[in-house]
Amino acid sequence: MKGRIVLFLFLLGLISCQSGSDRLDVNVDDIQIKPVKIKRYGKVLFEIDKKNLKPGLKKLQKDFGVFLNGNLDDTLNLIRIGDFISDPMLIKSADDCNKAYPDLTFLENELTDAFKHYKYYFPKADLPDVYTYISGFDYDYPVQYFDNNLIIALDMYLGANYKEYLKLGLPAYRIRNFDKSHIVRDCMAAMESEKVDPSKTGSTLLDNMITQGKTLYFIKAMIPECNDSIILDYSGSQLEWVKKNEANIWAFFIENELLFSVDPEIMNKFIVDAPFTSYFGNESAPRNGWWIGYKIVKSFMDNNPDTTLAGLMKMYDSQAILNKSGYKPE
Repeated sequence: MKGRIVLFLFLLGLISCQSGSDRLDVNVDDIQIKPVKIKRYGKVLFEIDKKNLKPGLKKLQKDFGVFLNGNLDDTLNLIRIGDFISDPMLIKSADDCNKAYPDLTFLENELTDAFKHYKYYFPKADLPDVYTYISGFDYDYPVQYFDNNLIIALDMYLGANYKEYLKLGLPAYRIRNFDKSHIVRDCMAAMESEKVDPSKTGSTLLDNMITQGKTLYFIKAMIPECNDSIILDYSGSQLEWVKKNEANIWAFFIENELLFSVDPEIMNKFIVDAPFTSYFGNESAPRNGWWIGYKIVKSFMDNNPDTTLAGLMKMYDSQAILNKSGYKPE
């Protein structure tokens, strides 16, 4: 094991760590796409006349088939939907979403810009249809992407002070990110996940770091003006901490021979979300593996200009990415 680490460090010493101009600073003004128009299923569903549920749903089915793809002549389906839109908690969250987001023009504009970047890097890709809905606080999947549909749970972006989140028993470090500044970020993360084959990503700490780093780099490519604190789901102080301690984190990984560990506890410490990293104290940032993985991938892309973003998405050899990255924190 130590021999492999030494070999890594030797190789890294041979590779220049100098980076050129930022590859993600691209001009998308000439990219022509249809402006995003969001379909608000969560709004129209809760406005439906419950006494005329079936005809009302059938009227919506054409525009919202991604949600209403079942048999609306089936009594059980009607009962299930009727119960959903009659739930007091869901009615309140739908109302709160309408108050917080009376208009989604800002989001449509931000997504249009992100999609222009997407077409820049993936010119042959189709752009998704975009919907918002009331999820019943599906905090594990605030955005879903499937069958070229981008589905946004608007009730997961009502702000850190939204009282209903506290009732869910979620920790403050998670609730902090439930605001509108994270919507496009989460949308791009969901779109990136469809470009990755989970069976090929590997299971070591290094594999997980590079997988997360690729996701974060992809998000940054789609929304390059976005602050890294949003990209990484960090507070401002957490971002400053990882920047200041990057070399120390990397040294800790090397000295403790962690890069090739498959220990679940190690993954929990450096990949899974938490309020801080226990190895480094209560003032530290969590998910240090995300940050180092992001910096390795960025260094790799800066030092390998022939590798496209599409090509990066198809690379699963974490050791090769590290070896060719020239990553060397100062």
